[in-house]
Amino acid sequence: MQEVDMPDKAFYSPEFWLVYKSPPLQMDHAKVISLESEAGFRVLFECATIGILVINQAGSIELSNPCAEKLFGFEPAELIGKPIETLIPESARTNHHHHRANYFSKPKARPMGLGMELYARKSNGEVFPVEISLGHYELEGEPLAVAFVTDVTTQVKAKKIVAEREAWFRNMADNAPVMIWVSGTDKQCTYFNNTWLQFTGRSLVQELGDGWTEGVHADDLEPTFKTYVEAFDRRDPFVMEYRLRRADGLYRWIQDSGKPTYADDVFTGYVGSCSDIHEQRAITSELEMLVQKRTTELYEALGREKEMNQLKSRFVSMASHEFRTPLSVVLSSASLIERYSDGENNGHVTKHIHRIKSSVGNLTSILNDFLSLDKLEQGKVEMEWSEFDIVHFMQDVIESVQLLQKSGQTIDFTHAGDTTVTIDQKKLRYVLVNLLSNSMKYSPEGKPIHLQSGNESGVLSIVVRDNGIGIPEDEQQHLFDKFFRARNTGEIQGTGLGLTIVKRYVELLGGTVGFVSKERLGTTFSITIPLS
Repeated sequence: MQEVDMPDKAFYSPEFWLVYKSPPLQMDHAKVISLESEAGFRVLFECATIGILVINQAGSIELSNPCAEKLFGFEPAELIGKPIETLIPESARTNHHHHRANYFSKPKARPMGLGMELYARKSNGEVFPVEISLGHYELEGEPLAVAFVTDVTTQVKAKKIVAEREAWFRNMADNAPVMIWVSGTDKQCTYFNNTWLQFTGRSLVQELGDGWTEGVHADDLEPTFKTYVEAFDRRDPFVMEYRLRRADGLYRWIQDSGKPTYADDVFTGYVGSCSDIHEQRAITSELEMLVQKRTTELYEALGREKEMNQLKSRFVSMASHEFRTPLSVVLSSASLIERYSDGENNGHVTKHIHRIKSSVGNLTSILNDFLSLDKLEQGKVEMEWSEFDIVHFMQDVIESVQLLQKSGQTIDFTHAGDTTVTIDQKKLRYVLVNLLSNSMKYSPEGKPIHLQSGNESGVLSIVVRDNGIGIPEDEQQHLFDKFFRARNTGEIQGTGLGLTIVKRYVELLGGTVGFVSKERLGTTFSITIPLS
């Protein structure tokens, strides 16, 4: 090994020295470039993670570090002496010698191809993106250039992905049917899509930052900006409505929805969308006015209905009072005529007297039903609880309805359990009289009526069963409705109110009423009333 003493020269910095050492590389003047004058810098050169190439003015590679050799796919020392154009794609080689000559004419440390995309070529012909920084120095009066080469394939791919995503987002946003905006971490808007710009008739430059607020209606600006800023500071989503000036100068109501955005859990700003809701607000306003109008009309109608109910109540009370007196007189007089009449026409007189008494009884029953229903609907029914013997009570009720019995009809009564009960006698009497009279009215002659009562475990149970015409199955659901009359009742008199009142009275007593009926076979009513 033969060493040739040469003066030390600076290589890129005062601390980085290149000296000549054997084994020599065959170069001009038989010079050898070495880094061994400073062992630490040799380690730096050989262990650097970027490629380092030393090129002379003729464009030949005089020195390359291991990273550069690996980067370009060459064996150790294989690059030495090769023209630098070997590492340049063929499409860029033609003009490279001009660029190299220009650099050596005015050498200075700088990045290569500032603002351009640079590509290099591997030994297998593969082209890849690089970043290159240039430096220079002289050795024995010979100018040399140093190229620092970095493979930026990963960065380029990442930028490409970001660019593609950005392009996709902008394409999607610009073609979206809603207005879209984006703001940064400083609350300033950085993007508005074409839909927004077409709506406002303004340019992107005019809208950026706080420029968009110039289109907000003066009455809405303060609350709108306040909502935006407060939500932004809290990193909360928001929805707000305000008027925005359209391109034709008209203000339109829009709904603006914004949400915070994050990248790897780092807050990046807000993204929002706006929809024109002017027509919806107009419709909503009209509906609200219509609802208000209808509500007012309803209250007026309810007021009139209340007045009518009061008038009806006064009429029913008056009619009940005024009708009862003359009806009582008629009934009393008919009874007297029947008692005092004699002679051969007694049979005819008795017949007509019975008709008068029956008609008066029916009319009295109707008036009683109306009066009872009116009190129930007005909530004026008062409960009168008393303790009594249920058996004696039932017998008294049976006796009171005997005048309504048809020929051959009987009421069979049985009781089980304790005979003492505490209940409202008047309400219970009405219930029993109505059910028994209906059973007799809708049953044929000679058919018995069965009445059963029981007082067991603190519950009063009553069953009324007949063998009458029954209730058509398709009409049974309406049995307790006001003024309901089954189609098979024919000319049998009735108001259709009795069972309605029965149900209401039983419920007031805390009980329930049900029935089972079969047309032409009869009906059974069952009542249960708790006594505790």
